[in-house]
Amino acid sequence: MAAIALLAAAPAARADAILEEVRIVGRAGPGAPWRDGPTEARLDARPELMVVGLARDSGRRVYLVDPVDEPLELGGKRVRAADRRRWPTEVAVRWSQVEPHAFREGDRASPVGTTTAWHSNVSTDPRDFGRWLGYDEITYFETRLPGKTRGPVARRRPALVRPSSREEDVHGGLGTMRYKVEVTLADGRVLASPGARAVDRYGILPSVHRVSLRRDDTILGHLTAYFLVPEVFGSAGPGRNHQTERFVGADCADVLTGAVRRAGYQKVWHASAAALVRYARVVAGPAVLDESGHPDYPILGVAAGDIVRIDYGGSLTGATPRSWDHVGLLWRDRSDPDGPARGGPDGALDGFDLVVHMGHPRLEIEPLSAQAPARVDVLRWDLRHLGPRRRAR
Repeated sequence: MAAIALLAAAPAARADAILEEVRIVGRAGPGAPWRDGPTEARLDARPELMVVGLARDSGRRVYLVDPVDEPLELGGKRVRAADRRRWPTEVAVRWSQVEPHAFREGDRASPVGTTTAWHSNVSTDPRDFGRWLGYDEITYFETRLPGKTRGPVARRRPALVRPSSREEDVHGGLGTMRYKVEVTLADGRVLASPGARAVDRYGILPSVHRVSLRRDDTILGHLTAYFLVPEVFGSAGPGRNHQTERFVGADCADVLTGAVRRAGYQKVWHASAAALVRYARVVAGPAVLDESGHPDYPILGVAAGDIVRIDYGGSLTGATPRSWDHVGLLWRDRSDPDGPARGGPDGALDGFDLVVHMGHPRLEIEPLSAQAPARVDVLRWDLRHLGPRRRAR
């Protein structure tokens, strides 16, 4: 209670205090700490964002922040209540969303020679398929958000994932979005947090505040936090800079291992579709789907979250030199609307089932029949071999 009283009684910033930097902090839900790291939360937890100012007051570092009861952490360190100051009343605030161009922007050529409209780090030419080309360039844009510009209400806002394009707003608020904030001072100076231009060779920098909202804490639930993240075929990078770890981009297999890692299984690392057998066991198949998605024999006992590997047939036979061309997770068990289950679950894998997978150019949900004709098999994550599970934040 003493700490809360100090927060409420935080003094106003002195007139000669010099504001040097502004940052966005977020909390995963009511009562959770405010942090300047990524805001990763369940959609139903009501996460929120707030702007914090870093200032100098007579040479001392102080932090401009509206009174809050929860702890405030910047750079992993707790900010003491004694170091907080209230925002001056005359500042104005503007928020913007920062989003990636899912396809290459306009007629912009790939700096590494990629010939696809979507992003790729490797060659997709059958003659040298998979040859490393270098990190493809992903470009970003900002969209200013409406709302009040002054007062505490303007300095806080819900942490939402709502793309600027209505056509892409199809996942009910799940996925990843980034934010930028601009603060205009009484003297006309404008300070801004990093935005669309803050990039390195992997993509947008972690300093651009990321909000990733998931459906629940299952592996399939964590995969939903990757909605709106662009496809990068051959996604790569060392350690924390792996593009999937940074939610910069991912390919079909890496987005699945990314979800497993976010679910807390840190021994898993990113792998190809064929190499997923390191972390999962085959429970059905292989079987051949005809052009309508019907298998050549019944594939029974499947469940949501199972891995479906795909080797394309028909005109795409041999499209890649790999044993498995593509992979996704079973999203929902469905059946023939005219069949005995009337479109409901029947425990069998066929073209009516919904699969979530990295499409061109983003993660999408569609019937398995959209991937037919193809050879498929089904794997299930072997939780005994994924390592101890860490609790998600």
